[in-house]
Amino acid sequence: MKLKNKYVIGCHVMFYEIEMYKEYIDGLINLLKTVDNKENVYVDLCFNISEKIEKIDRSKITPKELTTRFLEGVERLKKIGFNKTLKHQIITPKDDYYFHSDYRRDLNYNYCKKVDYVMHGETDSFFPREALQALESLSTYTKENNINRYTICFADRKMWDSSWDPTVHPKYINYTFEDGPNSHLNPNQAKSQMSIEEMNKINSEIEDFDFTYINYPKIDGSCFVLSSDLIKFGVNVPPCLIYHDDHGVDIMAKKLCGGNYLQFICKNLLKVHARRHPQKRLYILNENDPSQQYALGKKVDIFEKFLKLSNKNIQILSQDLPDKFFEYDDFKKIINE
Repeated sequence: MKLKNKYVIGCHVMFYEIEMYKEYIDGLINLLKTVDNKENVYVDLCFNISEKIEKIDRSKITPKELTTRFLEGVERLKKIGFNKTLKHQIITPKDDYYFHSDYRRDLNYNYCKKVDYVMHGETDSFFPREALQALESLSTYTKENNINRYTICFADRKMWDSSWDPTVHPKYINYTFEDGPNSHLNPNQAKSQMSIEEMNKINSEIEDFDFTYINYPKIDGSCFVLSSDLIKFGVNVPPCLIYHDDHGVDIMAKKLCGGNYLQFICKNLLKVHARRHPQKRLYILNENDPSQQYALGKKVDIFEKFLKLSNKNIQILSQDLPDKFFEYDDFKKIINE
């Protein structure tokens, strides 16, 4: 496949996601191996071993071993032809606070003048193998109709409430979402694992791409695509946020675009976002919660404090309150009290 547009695919990888990271690289290779002009696709990877919140359990793995395994994934991408357009960075304990929101903000800003589309990857997700082909097809339509500022997402399995139904694949729309300790084992729900092979099989059944659209943001964080013109227009993760990057983009899109916001959904092209992947949180000191069940109400205390500040920032931003935003220095003071 020869691409007409330019793309960047970026992903921030936490140290405890290193076992999932191999699968993420598998997914990237599944997506990118059919691209002929690989110079049209940038791949940007950020590996975070800063230990600002979670600490590495050095009785199970060392920072050096973690870094080696991250770099093995980088080398795999180089072997399929991504040399000049592949960038990676490693955030270490010596670096200042730098998390997911910071990475995505920088990714959007740094690439919006280099590419036509910025693609958000997550370690627990797979883009559809046909994603770039679908984006190329949509691009033809948007250019012909002078549509320049928009987002794109791919279909998911059944989500947690009906407000997400516009983004659910037809194969899964009639299932009922059930949350609980074993929800990550239900193959019909978005939180569970699905292999690349199974995803490819489902997507191979389509003949044409079925695009629909909505005029309000529904952003779940994975496999989300922004047109570069939307970012140039100002829609990005605002600097006031230390967490909740997706919510930040949602708020800024509403503020800046209003009723002109446009999100295309490729309804018949399935992505995978295994939010409760059984290897999502490994090698964390004093934690045994590989599938992130803490999200059901067992968050560690230090993260709860971090989350509380972020929620206050979201409230200030969304409600246009006059209050001062909280920053990393405020969090440092709280944890050092």
